[in-house]
Amino acid sequence: MPQRPALLAALATLAAGAVVALPAHAATPPALPIKAVLPAGVNIAGPGFVPVTLLSADGVDATAVDPATVRLGDGAPVARDDGGYLTSTADADHDGRADLVVHADKEELSRAGLGPGTDALTVTGSLGDGRGFTTSAAVTPEVVLEVKFTEALRVRGTGQSLRSARGEDLDPVQAVLDRHGARSVTPLLPGAAVAKLDDTSARARTRGEAVPDMASWYTVVLPADVDVEQAVAELRALPEVAFAYPAPDLAPPPSSVSASATPDFSEQQGYLRPAPQGIDADFSHQDPRARGAGIKIVDLEYDWNVSHEDLRLDASSDLGGSVFPRYTGFADEHGTAVFGELVGQDNGYGVTGSVPEATMYGISPTQALPSGGTRWSPGAALAYLAGLGALAPGDAVLLEQQTSGPLGGSNYAPLEWIPSVFDAIKLLDGLGVTVVETGGNGNQNVDSDLYVQNGIKWFDRSVQDSGAIMVGAGSSTERERLNFSNYGSRFDLQGWGHNIVTSGGNGNLQGGTDPANVNVRYTRTFGGTSGAGPIVTGAVVAVQSYLKATGQEPWTATEIADLLKRTGTPQGSATAGEHIGPLPDVRAALKAIEVDPPTTEAALTQRPPRQGETYVNPFVTLTADDGWGSGVTRTQYRLDGGKWRTYGEPFRVLRKGTHTLDSRSVDANGNQEQARTLTFENRVTEP
Repeated sequence: MPQRPALLAALATLAAGAVVALPAHAATPPALPIKAVLPAGVNIAGPGFVPVTLLSADGVDATAVDPATVRLGDGAPVARDDGGYLTSTADADHDGRADLVVHADKEELSRAGLGPGTDALTVTGSLGDGRGFTTSAAVTPEVVLEVKFTEALRVRGTGQSLRSARGEDLDPVQAVLDRHGARSVTPLLPGAAVAKLDDTSARARTRGEAVPDMASWYTVVLPADVDVEQAVAELRALPEVAFAYPAPDLAPPPSSVSASATPDFSEQQGYLRPAPQGIDADFSHQDPRARGAGIKIVDLEYDWNVSHEDLRLDASSDLGGSVFPRYTGFADEHGTAVFGELVGQDNGYGVTGSVPEATMYGISPTQALPSGGTRWSPGAALAYLAGLGALAPGDAVLLEQQTSGPLGGSNYAPLEWIPSVFDAIKLLDGLGVTVVETGGNGNQNVDSDLYVQNGIKWFDRSVQDSGAIMVGAGSSTERERLNFSNYGSRFDLQGWGHNIVTSGGNGNLQGGTDPANVNVRYTRTFGGTSGAGPIVTGAVVAVQSYLKATGQEPWTATEIADLLKRTGTPQGSATAGEHIGPLPDVRAALKAIEVDPPTTEAALTQRPPRQGETYVNPFVTLTADDGWGSGVTRTQYRLDGGKWRTYGEPFRVLRKGTHTLDSRSVDANGNQEQARTLTFENRVTEP
């Protein structure tokens, strides 16, 4: 992955063993017993954010710290996203008191003194009442790379026991690792999960899909003072290595958040209304076959509130468990909002999800390490998910993550910019799982020449395709690209990127920020590509559940995307040159694939009205109805087993005797009903 020269240059010039001093401009504040904690290891090579937890103490509430006053090292501020500070509250040390988690951009930290020899960072700040604090947080810098070995070698094992299952010599690889002092070389996934990947890949091959070998991905930890560019260059030069790059760290989720006593907010969910305003989930709600039943959805998500009144999930909704524990540093309201858009219960209060009968799960992208810490590893999480064997063709995975792009900072890129994630998506796609990827809030054109890795124009579908459906954020009125949304030819579809009413969020619709109201909290301002992704996922799942309920095979992600693009409401013309794609129209999509044949009714009438059971030269009127389907295109009839004729207008039967009338209709999708038969007797034939 492209490096940021400013970051690497800053690291190279730092003196070993330095403890970064308090910024010169900061006055010595009154001593408050607030402590600061950083992660066990900080990867100083890769892009991303570092969480810093400020712990509350007796008489001091760390959540009252003003994030605008917090400085780390020699002046690094708390990072901002969508105008707000990247903060959350959580009881990090499990002492019954809420703590404050702030996030700093690693590029800012490098300029503020974080380097190979740093063993502590000074943290300063003040509470809203003006009382200040100064503390020191221990830090262990390191360099973490993600490396993919050439798949043909089938590299397995760890560290010094690294080997090729094909018997190939790995001495050149080991020589480079030894030369740069590699501390550990471990599979991206834990051993038990790696063992399952072979079975997973075999399942994909039975579908005729060639999928990446996720067991060929490794994590390499190097000393903090290594020459990162040199180490990466030497690894990339080896024929045994397909990819090598500094592992990225977490980025904020791509959101934008400007018998219960809870009212029913579903009328405010404009994104569910008919096109062109919304995706018309109102329509699919009326057919039990299109409400999501039988389909699993997994959200790659930091955290969510299983106890929210409109979700009521249980512990089994967390597929990552202790292997990929949830990350609380960005709070749980983001995941709760995403879940609500999809599966908010249809219970007469709160919100109603677009596919309320789908089964919802989540998995965290943060991986537990043997050291006791965690590492952001979304590629590993997705490969682990594939290996669980819990997903079937037609199920969906939603990627509610983004990553630092080649420009760094808040110029976020779609998650598949990380090569290990790209491979993991291809694996899921090969299993028939539909992956929906939020496109990120970086305001980036992914067709730009910046987006090249290993000589590959990364988002050019004519070169490579992960298989994911990529989603941009559009306006809730004219479907124009919102100015924070990434865009480009790789994008497939859009969803609303603002004004989204859902569960959780910032509580500005109900519940506020009072912790006591966490289970009854709703927002009217969820958004970003985070909000757009579930809207598109809802359309995908409505279609897949209909296919499953009608006995059809699930469609591939490509087939679903083509359908939704073909039938969707076009992007607004003002931003047509900044492509994010159309807004799905579920009604139009279902009409295009419905399989229900029309029904034809035959009515016999005469003047004067008939007497008894027989008719006197009746008129025959045929009426066909295709319900919500594609529409009747032709109705036919035949009398007494004769030739089929196309019905145009009522006709009269003049022949005496017992007659058999057969009728049938066909719709625009070619669905033809079985002939319906009516037997009647014509008693008198008039001259």
